[in-house]
Amino acid sequence: SPTKAVYNARHWNQPESEALPAPPALKTPSVPVRLSSKEAIHKDDGVFKAPAPPPKVIKTVTIPTQPYQEIVTALKCRKEDKELYTVVQHVKHFNDVVEFGENQEFTDDIEYLLSGLKSNQPLNTRCLSVISLATKCAMPSFRMHLRAHGMVAMVFKTLDDSQHHQNLSLCTAALMYILSRDRLNMDLDRASLDLMIRLLELEQDASSAKLLNEKDMNKIKEKIRRLCETVHNKHLDLENITTGHLAMETLLSLTSKRAGDWFKEELRLLGGLDHIVDKVKECVDHLSSDENEEKLVASLWGAERCLRVLESVTVHNPENQSYLIAYKDSQLIVSSAKALQHCEELIQRYNRAEDSICLPDNKPLPHQNVTNHVGKAVEDCMRAIIGVLLNLTNDNEWGSTKTGEQDGLIGTAMNCVLQVPKFLPQEQRFDIRVLGLGLLINLVEYSARNRHCLVNMETSCSFDSLCTGEGDESLKITGQIDAVQALVQLFLECERAAQLAESQTDELIKEAPTAQHDKSGEWQETSGEIQWVSTEKSDSTEEKEKKEEDDEELDLNKALQHAGKHMEDCIVASYTALLLGCLCQESPINVTTVREYLPEGDFSIMTEMLKKFLSFMNLTCAVGTTGQKSISRVIEYLEHC
Repeated sequence: SPTKAVYNARHWNQPESEALPAPPALKTPSVPVRLSSKEAIHKDDGVFKAPAPPPKVIKTVTIPTQPYQEIVTALKCRKEDKELYTVVQHVKHFNDVVEFGENQEFTDDIEYLLSGLKSNQPLNTRCLSVISLATKCAMPSFRMHLRAHGMVAMVFKTLDDSQHHQNLSLCTAALMYILSRDRLNMDLDRASLDLMIRLLELEQDASSAKLLNEKDMNKIKEKIRRLCETVHNKHLDLENITTGHLAMETLLSLTSKRAGDWFKEELRLLGGLDHIVDKVKECVDHLSSDENEEKLVASLWGAERCLRVLESVTVHNPENQSYLIAYKDSQLIVSSAKALQHCEELIQRYNRAEDSICLPDNKPLPHQNVTNHVGKAVEDCMRAIIGVLLNLTNDNEWGSTKTGEQDGLIGTAMNCVLQVPKFLPQEQRFDIRVLGLGLLINLVEYSARNRHCLVNMETSCSFDSLCTGEGDESLKITGQIDAVQALVQLFLECERAAQLAESQTDELIKEAPTAQHDKSGEWQETSGEIQWVSTEKSDSTEEKEKKEEDDEELDLNKALQHAGKHMEDCIVASYTALLLGCLCQESPINVTTVREYLPEGDFSIMTEMLKKFLSFMNLTCAVGTTGQKSISRVIEYLEHC
């Protein structure tokens, strides 16, 4: 048999292989023969010595190929005059090998964990498998693999019975929360969404769950808490690790743009909206009874989270809007109205205003020695309530009428515009005022009943007009006044403040420093050449230049502040003018009432502000939206008054 072939894998680092040395020639035994004279070649001893056969040669040949190396080992031997070759093909690149290894590792891990999630496994094994899977899902690379192979739906299908076991439901909710931390779409199907909604119902329902040892439950909660600390958990209360809390935070994160319209539809069809509305009612009922601050904050945050979900699913979705208005005789609107009134009372008790505000009769504001956390929870809840009501009343006469029928809601909305901002930090006042104005516009745009109610209402004028130490004395009004008069007063003040801020900004721009000559040196002529010779700076010169730079930066900041204040005043004035214009529609009496409080009874000051606002919207919003149509309609109506 031939000698074994030599495999030379690194031919580029070694000299080309040589032919193996021939084996020593073996002597053939002498055979006496009788030779003729012609055949005799060597007659010394009368014996012919036959030449030794040629040795067999084995060569190793390496053939480089592109783009990778294909190694060919050739074995030459004499067998029926043919050369045989052994070829090793498709040698993988090391990157391909690494990728294959990662995929194989993922496959092994997911098969092992899925086997532990099955219902025939012990409960402790299933919980441990879910926690292990959630730990791996904390890594973005594993989440990518999980989605690429379509395993998310399969995992939750295996855990479909988790709501029957308290500890397993907690682990499943934690897995959902970890998966929702990704910025990519969470590949939930209808069955997974159904499971999430069922987990939402378990927040306070522990009677039907199979309770385990409290020690085991605490261990699971501690593992989940440590796991959640490794991911983005801005809105998660780590001290309140419950199934409902984790499921709600997961649902809240999915109601953003990445959820899609199918999610809004399925949430309604699966009954998810019913549970969320019921949860809002439960939290609102606790607001009037909770005296403990921790319980109060928990109720506020619970209502706020649910309202954020409802706000998201009702944006540009008439089906969900109509469903929520009709559900249990407008239960959501009733609960929202009550919650807004409670928040109006709480915001005065938990005042977060940074500056002291003067009140009539020199009465101090009710400052309470409470944590800042409570006041912030009240503010967030108020914004969520108004956001939901804005969606339910936008271009919806039915929603506007139902909302306006709630006892005291229009008055509460007026207070959100005129009085509530004084209890908020300076940077939050603009938001709540604009939200209140937007809600009032929606309420009166299509409802004659609400217009009549607002015109005949009495209220206090805006809080900032009472505390103004400077300005036109004619604008200062104290005591209870008509709501229309208070709104006209607010419009005039904001319009004048916007003009003042605009003029001050123009002055700052005109006073901008001109370009100064370079004083770091001077041109000098030496030896027939002109050269720039730098001068040494003294300490006083450097200090002067630094002061000039600081002054320029200060002027720029002032200009930006004036521009921001100007924008806020313009928007508030425009919203107020739009509200007054909606009150004037189809009502000559209201036109006369508004005209009485305007300077010289002229609507031109309002139409001018609305035209500026409409131009701004045309630049920043899509042309033809309902808001622009409403503004154009009001402008046209006021111009003919």
